Amino acid sequence: MRPLLLCLAPLALAACSRPAAPPSDPEPSSATVAWITYACEDGRTVKAEYPDSRTAHVQVDGETYALKVAVSGSGARYVGDGLQWWTKGPEGMLAPLKDGEKIAAAPGVRCAPPSDKPVAPPAPGTPGGLPDDRTPLDERPAKAGSAQAAATVVETYYALVESGRAAEAAKLRADGLAEDTTGLKTMSANVGAPGAVEGAAGSLYVDVPVVVYGRRENGAEYHRAGKATLKRVNDVPGSTPEQRAWRIVKIELKP
Repeated sequence: MRPLLLCLAPLALAACSRPAAPPSDPEPSSATVAWITYACEDGRTVKAEYPDSRTAHVQVDGETYALKVAVSGSGARYVGDGLQWWTKGPEGMLAPLKDGEKIAAAPGVRCAPPSDKPVAPPAPGTPGGLPDDRTPLDERPAKAGSAQAAATVVETYYALVESGRAAEAAKLRADGLAEDTTGLKTMSANVGAPGAVEGAAGSLYVDVPVVVYGRRENGAEYHRAGKATLKRVNDVPGSTPEQRAWRIVKIELKP
């Protein structure tokens, strides 16, 4: 037994004198990491996985980006390969990152887990909502050629678009084209009170505020707000009923 004791002693001394190893970075888990799908407001789909607390793999536009965590005031911000992915709670913001930028200057696009819940429009008076006009509505049938008659045309137009009757909707536009609903799963519209009728070169014009909202096919919410401009010929001798009917000449909507 004595030789065994002599052999153990040097080993014990060597173990005591060995310097402690420096802390190493944690190895990524070998377990399967789940990809999370996000539906973005611009119609794109983003998938992301988070293999550890400092890394995000983001798939978008057919490419996969390896991003690393960066300083952020709130949430988790990941950057790399000209891309910034900033998550706060269940949602994320995707933005391009230019050379030399530490934080993306571009506003980016909001992305959230897909949902089938009905989409509600913004409240009147809030950003993206109709004007907060509290004037009581006139429930009587609109007088032909009036501003209210123009608003009725817009209401009818969007009702036809929503029900898939594009050909009928197109007849209410001067250009003969109906709203493009490509990529939309659902679409609804709120029409506000029309503005004042204005005249120019023998024609009458009126603007009608519109809010369009719904859900894209990928599950993202869709919100647009703006106005429809309508035109008709003034009540002059020789004009026909068709010429005196309001027609939509343009619709301007923005996110």
